[in-house]
Amino acid sequence: MEIIRLPKELPVEPKCVLVPTMGALHEGHLSLIRCASEMGPVVTSIFVNPTQFNDPADYEAYRRSEDADAKLAEEAGCDFLFIPSVEAMYPYGTQATVTVHVPEITEKWEGSHRPGHFDGVTTVVAKLFNMVRPKATVFGSKDWQQCMVVRRMIADLGYPIEMVIGDTVREPDGLAMSSRNERLSIEGRTRAIFLFQTLTNTAEAFREGKPMQNAVTELLDHGFQSVDYIATVDAHSLDPVQKYTGNERVIAAATIDGVRLIDNVPV
Repeated sequence: MEIIRLPKELPVEPKCVLVPTMGALHEGHLSLIRCASEMGPVVTSIFVNPTQFNDPADYEAYRRSEDADAKLAEEAGCDFLFIPSVEAMYPYGTQATVTVHVPEITEKWEGSHRPGHFDGVTTVVAKLFNMVRPKATVFGSKDWQQCMVVRRMIADLGYPIEMVIGDTVREPDGLAMSSRNERLSIEGRTRAIFLFQTLTNTAEAFREGKPMQNAVTELLDHGFQSVDYIATVDAHSLDPVQKYTGNERVIAAATIDGVRLIDNVPV
């Protein structure tokens, strides 16, 4: 595996597959790299993107573990590991941005709770597409709304890139793998599994047309400090839905132990 730090050093490889990450790699990321390796040479990027963080403290607290990440990425099948600096990604600052202005996709749920977040995501992903020029890219379904935003950007800007969405990888008890899980206390980690359980219960009740419990109250009763949202939505438009068609997901964002977790499950 070759480690690359400057965009100009990236290989001209028209059949490569890009896996964008912010590092702190875990099995969820590695599953995406393995998926990509079945389609062609893999370029995995590790870049903690400052423009998608609303809270500077959250950006500073994000774990960096370059040496460990490099070892894991290589073992998973990565061919080129792209680890640029902020200066390499934004040599002229952050004035030029890419915005997907589709209110039903970008301005609710994560969009309303993290203003400007998706502008940061689409800008850095567009930069990576332009630098790497992959034939395909692989994202994880845990960040479902992000996947829909990037998919819309690919379509609207005419990128000749196939987007593959990999399944969420979970711990044995169901908690979605995330670098943020490391910040949980022992008690917080024990209670965090109720996010997945509540999502699963909500999806089952919706699918079967049963009365649904108040999911927000359920999470608060299990020790979550706050719930930004939990909703059953159309998987593509992200509009709230009332009737089961087989194309829904239950999405949620909630904070426990001071750590904001997001997750979703298909109905």
